[in-house]
Amino acid sequence: MQTKTGLPVAFTDATQTVISPGLSYFKVDRGELSGYFELTSSVMSVTDANALVDALNKHVSRLTINSRSHSLKPKMIDLVEQAPDGSDLGKLVTIGQFNTLADAQIMQQQLAAIGLQMRPSHSTQRSGGMGKQEISILKLVPSQYTGTLTSSLAKQQITGVEKVSEIAKKNLAVAAVNGGFFAFNSSQGIIGDVAGLAVIDGILVSEAVAGRPALLINNQPSLSVEILNNVQSQISLTVEDKNFYVDGINRLSGKIFNCGFGHPKVVAIHDFVCHKSNEIIVYNHYFGNLHPVLSNREFHFFVDQNNSVYFNRPDMSTSLPVGHRLVVASGDSVSQLEKFVSTKTKVVINQQVTSDSGELTLRKGMYVINGGPTLLVDGKQPISQRRSQGWGVTPVKGGTAAIDHRDDISEALPENNRINFYQNWVLKRHPRTAVGVTNTGDVYVVVVYGRDPFKSIGASITEMSELMLELGVQKAINLDGGGSSVMVVNGQITGKPSDSNGERAVAEALLFTAK
Repeated sequence: MQTKTGLPVAFTDATQTVISPGLSYFKVDRGELSGYFELTSSVMSVTDANALVDALNKHVSRLTINSRSHSLKPKMIDLVEQAPDGSDLGKLVTIGQFNTLADAQIMQQQLAAIGLQMRPSHSTQRSGGMGKQEISILKLVPSQYTGTLTSSLAKQQITGVEKVSEIAKKNLAVAAVNGGFFAFNSSQGIIGDVAGLAVIDGILVSEAVAGRPALLINNQPSLSVEILNNVQSQISLTVEDKNFYVDGINRLSGKIFNCGFGHPKVVAIHDFVCHKSNEIIVYNHYFGNLHPVLSNREFHFFVDQNNSVYFNRPDMSTSLPVGHRLVVASGDSVSQLEKFVSTKTKVVINQQVTSDSGELTLRKGMYVINGGPTLLVDGKQPISQRRSQGWGVTPVKGGTAAIDHRDDISEALPENNRINFYQNWVLKRHPRTAVGVTNTGDVYVVVVYGRDPFKSIGASITEMSELMLELGVQKAINLDGGGSSVMVVNGQITGKPSDSNGERAVAEALLFTAK
């Protein structure tokens, strides 16, 4: 059953703004203030959790913060979910019920002084409890919508980031949300590098993180939106009669953010940088300034629109001409490729994108945004898929953790501890952005603001799946979240982004442009 606004009855209190025919914005405020500040441990085994509880009980009477907390009795609690493979994740230990974060931090310092490490948080950050939620929803009915739905890179190129509100303003968008994952500092590669599959108006601008989902938008011959599962990309060079595997598109060689590549096969690992010394990378005009990739001594050459090779460098401060490509080889790939390439050579760049739905034919009006994990497939939560999409709990060997400290995910733990990462990234409540599609083709774009217990607590990944089910969605994908999560409608931000300095600059945005 639906309300007069067209939302299910669970959203009776939603306020509606019609942006254009077929596109409406809904503001939803749910829940009530609840909870308290506390100190929380990392995920522990039962034995270690019992030992921490005993240690806290031993020292708690000596702490000077007692009068500021309603309770100092330590508690051992279960995690709200099991691991993607169904195994038990462990226990958490909490202590304190503080009115303010400052009181919790005082106790944190006192515990640290006696060797007990715990972190302050709010009880509503653990999913399952009550709290306020500020939710922004865009409902798109493609058959009624006369505008376009596209994605846009921040600077119209891979390099660089920009706020969603600025991207929307430049593109005259009536509504916008943040897009997929991206490199946010130089340790992961070029800042702004899209960390997963990206297609702009039919042109492949970033390779897939193998096995992940993606959001597919077609504007021709009519508007439609789909969720692709198990996305793969295969790129190669044909030089005369020889084929060479291409490792990536429009990124620095050697740094593969979120991993997930096929030569050799490496599974996705979220917020992790995998390293590879022997690579061939292809760049097109969407990369931007060529200086970061032409300032070294790696072997490189250019390919024009007729597949002919040339070596003369263009101005490094500008982008490649449309239709031209730059090929850069590193490590052992140099000797393998160099002897076959000359100005007399023809080089064909082959590319293929596939998913569980088959091969994707790239064409004008098509856009693809990366994301994950998958929230819904045919109305069901595919929790087991989280492992193959990069959110598993198996310790990681090699590589480098790449966690944004603004997002309250990291802990002072070995960076290969994926159980704590899973608890902090998947199970805890954070700001989230997601897109879902119903059986009739209607599209819901949802932002849940978070990390503010007095305004909006956010949502866990499972709670986002449940929210999509409430909206009648059958297929849904999670996009980038945390400080990146924001919705802009008619030039105005619809809620409070979680970063202390406000809206975060991102690599791409999903744009609604009305005619």
